[in-house]
Order: sequence, then C-alpha cells, then structure tokens
Amino acid sequence: MSVSSHIPHVAIIGGGFSGAALAWHLARNFSSPKRITVFEARPFLGAGLAYGATDPQHRVNVPATRMSIDTQQPDDFINWIKQTNALANDPAAYRPDGSVFPARSVFGRYIAGRLAPLLHIGQVTHLRQQVVSVYKGADDGWIITDGQGRTISADIVVIATSHPAPQPPKLLQDVYLSSAHHPVLVTNPWQPNALDGIGASDRVLIVGTGLSMADAVVTLTARGHTGRITAISRRGQRSRGHAIGDVSPIGQFISPPLRTVLHLLRRIRHELAAHPDLPWQAVFDRIREQAPDIWASLPLAERKRLIRHVRPFWDTHRFRIAPQVEEVLHAREQAGTLEIMAGRLTDVQVERSKFGTIIRHGASVRHEAYDAIITTTGPAHDAIIHTVPFISQLASTGLVEMDATGLGLHVDAMGHACVGNRHEDTLFVVGPLARGQFGELMGLPEVTRYAEKLAVTLSALLASFPSHHHSEQEWAAT
Repeated sequence: MSVSSHIPHVAIIGGGFSGAALAWHLARNFSSPKRITVFEARPFLGAGLAYGATDPQHRVNVPATRMSIDTQQPDDFINWIKQTNALANDPAAYRPDGSVFPARSVFGRYIAGRLAPLLHIGQVTHLRQQVVSVYKGADDGWIITDGQGRTISADIVVIATSHPAPQPPKLLQDVYLSSAHHPVLVTNPWQPNALDGIGASDRVLIVGTGLSMADAVVTLTARGHTGRITAISRRGQRSRGHAIGDVSPIGQFISPPLRTVLHLLRRIRHELAAHPDLPWQAVFDRIREQAPDIWASLPLAERKRLIRHVRPFWDTHRFRIAPQVEEVLHAREQAGTLEIMAGRLTDVQVERSKFGTIIRHGASVRHEAYDAIITTTGPAHDAIIHTVPFISQLASTGLVEMDATGLGLHVDAMGHACVGNRHEDTLFVVGPLARGQFGELMGLPEVTRYAEKLAVTLSALLASFPSHHHSEQEWAAT
C-alpha cells in the first residue's frame, strides 16, 4: 500500500488493432499525465484476430499504401515495409500495377513495432490477461478482475474487444453434439490449423461466401487441395476484387441528406449510370467515405431495413479481396473445383463417414454428400453480450446493452457505452463493436480515424481529473 500523487489510469480491454491504435494515439497526446494499460492475452499488441493470422496466404484486402496507424502519415506502413525489408521473402506481395498486398501478419508486426517503444519506456503497459469482470468501485472508479482473480483499478475503461467467434448454424451445432465420430466440421476457421483434417481430394461444403470463405479456399489450395468445394449463402454472392490501378472516388450521397434506403439505392444507381466508363469501385469508395454521414441521416427503421435487405450486397462490394486471392478463386472456378451458389442448408446427417446434406434455394433442392463442412458466416456481433463474460457482467448491472440495430453495443456519438439515454462518463467502446452508432467501423481506415477521435476525447477527460493524493493497491488478490 502506498500513498502517492494520483495519475489517471486508462484501462483498454482488448489489444488488437483497435485497442493498440487507441493506446498509441492516447500515449502520444502529452496534454496530461496518464497511465495506459492494455489487457491482451496475445503476446503482442496490434495483431489481434485479423492481423495475428500466421497463414501467408491470408493477405490484407486493401493496398498497403492505404493502411497506417496514423491518418496524418498515410505512408507509414509502406515506408516501414521498405525500411525493414519485410517482404524480402514474399515477392508475390507485389502486383504488376505497383500495388502491394502483404500477408496480414506483416501488418500485425508493423503495429507491434510502433507500440514497442511506448511499452519499453512504460507509457503503455501490456498485461497478458483475459478480463472476466468490470464493475464500478466505491469512489466511482472501476475495478477490473482478470482470469486469475487479480484486480486492478482504473479511472477510465475502454472496451476494445475483438470480433466474437462465429456462431455456426444450429443445425451443425446439433450434428456436432449428437455424433462422436462425425466427419471434419470446422466451426471456427480462424483457429490455427483448423483445416488440417481436410484431405487433398475431400469434397468440402463452405457455409458463407464472404472474406473468410476466400481465406479458406486459398489455404486449402496452397496445401494441395484439388477436391470440389461448394460455397453457399442466401444470395450466392462472393466478395469482389479491386479495380486495376488507382481509382478516384466519385459521387455525392450526403447532400441533401438521404432519409430512406430507397433514396440511397436510387442515388447509387444514378451515379453508376452517370459514369459508365469508370469501375464501380469509384462509386463505392465514395459511399465508404461518406458512410458515417449516410448512416447518421437514416432513421432507425431505415437502418434496420438497410441491414436486412442491402447489407449483403454492400458487404460483397465493400469488403474486397486481394488480387492474389481473386486469382485463386477464379482459377478454381474455371477448373470446376469451386462452385459458389445461392442456397441454405436445411438438413445435415452423418452417413457413412460423410455429411449428408440438403441445400435448398427456392424450389430447387440438392442432396449432396461432403467429407468436410466449414462455416464462414462471420463474427457473431449480435451475441457479444452473451459470449464475452465481462461484457455480460456489465450488461447484468445495467451499464451496457446491444445497439438497436444488433450490430454491436449501444454507443453515443462520443463513444460512451449507453443504456437507453444513460451513460457512464468513463466507460467507452472503440472498434467494430461501436459500428451501430457510426455505421462503418469494420475497415481499417475507419477504425483508425475513430481511435484518433476517441483519443482526443479521452485526453480532454483526463485533463479534467483533479490531481490529488490517495491510496491505491494494484493487483490486490481477491
């Protein structure tokens, strides 16, 4: 126990890109003294689920020139690549048009490198612990408990939790639980070595046709898989590729403000028709830039309508795949070993060491047998409260709730976690879990800008804290 001048303490729970970027920007703001602690069980800050991938086939899905921890230094990542010769053993990262698409793990190393000096001098502390509970203390501070029962106090808490694990369809969960000797079922393809049990000639069904499907296909292909792969989703759309060469965003979608999804679609179609000689990416890049304002102008009912009817089309155009990945998918489609189709899985049984399936689309019914099934339906953001213990505990005490859209946690324009019209002044959310408020918080540029904005907000809040003497004991055993 010690008595000393109190330095405000910020605890960031989650050290993937969102948490690491916030810590980096907050530490670099010298307007007030502060302590910054990041809870992250992984050995390095910044990698997280997305950029901790070790498979070299999993590449960033935007050019390296558009990735940086600092929007004021947009060339920071590509300059780091040149300075460190990070791609010396990966010539395939370079494209004929001059663009660069490195493995995602390279970006993770870059972020870790940017945080390393701050960790070395103690401006940021990395605690390799899982957080199990967060509750308000008697003095309006926060008490954080880790998985080993140790506690630490903080003045400000920021939820920067990674994407929650995907939830496989209940149909597959039931099969998994009911059979001790089922064929290969991969319900979380993000786990290391998740695809090891799939043989080179196995027939594979992938449920989901987005970015994770593409990752699974390129990984299997690199391992020599030549069997037939069928990927299904409700609409049978897969992620699109990038335009060749630089494309300047075009279009105007916020003046006058759009109030309905129908008006938005009409405006998009008008812009596409008005620029027939330009690639569609030019229009969608402008929509991405203006997405927060577009989202803010839509009433809640229209936001829900957009999610229900338009989001699948937006996702396949917005979340693009690296050219190297596009080439693999195209080659397999041409060879007849990859089929992407509209359909939904309505029945699964284990038959003779295979999955017997029924896939329906409208009046069409297909009966197929597969050696393996992979689910790539994406993060279960709508289940975050039930799957993350400390968030569940905060919800039970009335401090967080789901956003009305179901995209993440309820957050106000300043980033506070909210319940109804109430919020705690010192509880915030950063990263994709805040996208219910801001609309577009999945892409790295948007996450970076929000982390920068929140760092300014937190710095102003820290500057308002009174300097006083008090007693505190860190990591008290419970």
